Amino acid sequence: MGNKTVTRQELYELVWSKPVTHIAKQYGFSDNGIRKICKKHTIPLPNSGYWSKLKYNKPVVKAKLPKQDDNPKIILENTNPALFEGSHKRSELAIAKKELANTKGLIFKVPNKLSKPHSLTVATRNFKNDLIYGYEKGYWHIKTNETEVLSISVSKELFKRSLLFMDSFIKILETRGHVVTANDNTKVSIKGHSYTIRLKEKNKRVKKESNTSWPQFDLVPTGNLCLKLDRSYPIKEWSDSKTKTLEDKLPDIIAWLEIRAKKDEEEKIAREIWHKELEIEAKREKELQERRQNELTKFTNLFESATRWHKTQYLRNYIKEFEAFVLKTNTLDADKKEWINWAKEKADWYDPFIEKDDALLSGIDRDSLKFVTLK
Repeated sequence: MGNKTVTRQELYELVWSKPVTHIAKQYGFSDNGIRKICKKHTIPLPNSGYWSKLKYNKPVVKAKLPKQDDNPKIILENTNPALFEGSHKRSELAIAKKELANTKGLIFKVPNKLSKPHSLTVATRNFKNDLIYGYEKGYWHIKTNETEVLSISVSKELFKRSLLFMDSFIKILETRGHVVTANDNTKVSIKGHSYTIRLKEKNKRVKKESNTSWPQFDLVPTGNLCLKLDRSYPIKEWSDSKTKTLEDKLPDIIAWLEIRAKKDEEEKIAREIWHKELEIEAKREKELQERRQNELTKFTNLFESATRWHKTQYLRNYIKEFEAFVLKTNTLDADKKEWINWAKEKADWYDPFIEKDDALLSGIDRDSLKFVTLK
């Protein structure tokens, strides 16, 4: 397939239509290769939380493409599967392997015999020897130390080779600053990301003679070693092949694990950013709801206060009219005078501007004119 030529505007639209990792895979570049091209042509890229927010229908902001006088043609290679198998010199795996090869102090050649074996290697060898000794002597209940034993499941003929491989593998990982532990499972920890590994021997199914109506098979060891990444999606394993032994694939294995840890870290950071943005958004929404509630409470108080003031004027006008009437009709007596004074005091108690104290009306809510229930 030929190359694809795009304009600066087209590349801008492309990087905002799908993640850079997808574009890199499509056109045969590393992630950094695409980013360098965009940086060279002043093309903005989405931030790390952009695609997560878009996935969950959260609001996102698309950066504008800065204006530029020239409009250069940008060449992108079409998909080359070799880039993702590691055989192409520009693949991420190939670049990582090259960096490993140029790192001083790393020895990828597996020796023919153990030299200064790692403590995990020693513990595994001792455990295996104890089992063999117990089996040969018939000590079926012999006590064996299973701590720090590596996950190795191979035939007796492959055990020595397996120990040599795992010893070299562990030493390379630790030289790179990674951690290997062996308890119930053997785990490799790279920058805080843990991967469960297991070294096993490949088996093949061989049909055996049987009187049953259904076929029966035996699992027969093939003599081929296989390092498997357990509890992982997708499942990943490296095995002896016709052209390469598992020992020859040590650089591939180390490079792949480090790339996987890097991608897992990027995804972790993206998830943390997304969760943080969710928390910020939830906090902002909560604060907005609280502000709305406070605003409604203040308005309700304003409305009730205005209503009370209006009703107070209604009361005062009524008292004034009553007083004028009794004076006009010459019917003002001591009882009416007392009632007029009482009514004026109640109006002062009800008036939101005055709210005069009244011992008998203590505990009465002025807005609802009901007793306040104490909780």
